[in-house]
Amino acid sequence: MRLHIDKFNKFRLTESENLETFNIIDKTIREYIKQTLKTDTQINEYVPNTHIAEVFKDVLIYSELEDKYPNIYHHIKYDPYDSLGSNSNPNDYNILPDGGFQKKETYSVGINHLLIPEYFDLKRLKLNPIEELHNTYQKLREKKDEVRNKIKLGRIVTPIDYHHQPYAKSYKIKTRG
Repeated sequence: MRLHIDKFNKFRLTESENLETFNIIDKTIREYIKQTLKTDTQINEYVPNTHIAEVFKDVLIYSELEDKYPNIYHHIKYDPYDSLGSNSNPNDYNILPDGGFQKKETYSVGINHLLIPEYFDLKRLKLNPIEELHNTYQKLREKKDEVRNKIKLGRIVTPIDYHHQPYAKSYKIKTRG
């Protein structure tokens, strides 16, 4: 009985830590969106501020869905293989009913551990808002950016029920006039 109580308390503690982390992320990214929309100067000479706010909103939605479904975003299974190479250890794979092989290990497409303070930081935003908004947007646009690529990959490898944007509360944020 005591073992079950300890497991439950550990689960509650982990859940509250995740909720606290997401609340910080949510508050911070919402502030970035608000600053982007309320500034009169154009942050990037090639795109309107509403586009930059949309990019930040996409990150917030993905972060919210990751927080809501952590098992889906942190335990992605590899696609199955038809055969194993000579250098592969058969013990690292599950044999599927159709004769294929699937790696036992999983990978993560989560981004919440990366966002604060590497991407979004309220202190930097208060010091120089326009430059910080521009730098964060540019970082999220880079082809080799980890957050950008995990969002793109996550939309491919997770079932649509777990990444469909209207399921997120953040989807209702207005970024257009």
